[in-house]
Amino acid sequence: MNIRNCNLQDVEQIVNLWNEDVASEGYFKPMTVEHFTKVFVNDTDFSFDGVFGAFDEDKLIGYAMGFIRKQTLSNENSPAYLNAFIVKKDYRKQGIGDALVKKIEEFAKSKGKKSIMAASYLPLCYSWYIPNYPGHDHPCAPGIRVNSEEYLFLLHRGYAAVGFEDAFHLPLSDYEISPSIQEILERNKEDGIEIEFYDANKHYGLQEFYDDINAIDFEKCIRANLALEKPNPFLVVSEHGKIKGWTGALWNENSGRGHFDGIIISESVRGRGLGKALFSMLAYRSKQNGAKFMTFYTGLNNHARYIYMGAGFKIVQTYALMKKVFK
Repeated sequence: MNIRNCNLQDVEQIVNLWNEDVASEGYFKPMTVEHFTKVFVNDTDFSFDGVFGAFDEDKLIGYAMGFIRKQTLSNENSPAYLNAFIVKKDYRKQGIGDALVKKIEEFAKSKGKKSIMAASYLPLCYSWYIPNYPGHDHPCAPGIRVNSEEYLFLLHRGYAAVGFEDAFHLPLSDYEISPSIQEILERNKEDGIEIEFYDANKHYGLQEFYDDINAIDFEKCIRANLALEKPNPFLVVSEHGKIKGWTGALWNENSGRGHFDGIIISESVRGRGLGKALFSMLAYRSKQNGAKFMTFYTGLNNHARYIYMGAGFKIVQTYALMKKVFK
């Protein structure tokens, strides 16, 4: 066995190994060479300098991928990322996985990094299936599945769980607005506060809303959607026409998943049940828009989780964000 940096000629073997030894278990989705090339190889943060393969002669028997975000390259306190480490089943328990992970750690140290995270960020992550719901999927696994073999492997190699993300799921076929949410909607409407689809001829105050929420990721989502030749519809909370809340654009992925960017409410109208109502309206309108289900994940300490569970969503998987600080 020898370990070396992978290159473009190894991509087909990498994809085959993923499909044969990971996707075959039925949790993660299979990949094609075209998908791997588009999502990983063509990403600005990708470099084969951080991809190592273990070979038995010319046969790939394991690989590991590491990334360093180019925007944080000069920041030693920003971590490197361990994106994947996979060993072919017939070759496990021989120290190959350990050797591959050490290669990624050495790569991170060579770039001046003081720590490494076993975590994913869009788009450099892996799609997975919701257990017990055939065809229902989510486009990204944010970290390491709790209590998986990979989780225990990393725990024993100095990685600690520094955060957790819960994945939520709900089939939408029977989803309806509950009487309690209807009551919230009616009560707020009496004060001129409504939840409705954004209409440029009716609603105003987007820039003030951006300044108020101070959430650059949400602002980017809104701007990107409105910049489209035909923007996707999205819901807003409006107070006499002035925008006070937002949900992401409504559109469906090929699997039937209703896309979800998030929701946010201005401080001035909080405490009125609008977060619950806005999220419920998003799920209901997504169903009307043809979505079959919704999935997303959120942090363990995010209180919005109670809004999601109150709307009927179930936690279907917990992921750990794992970190190792180099000595």
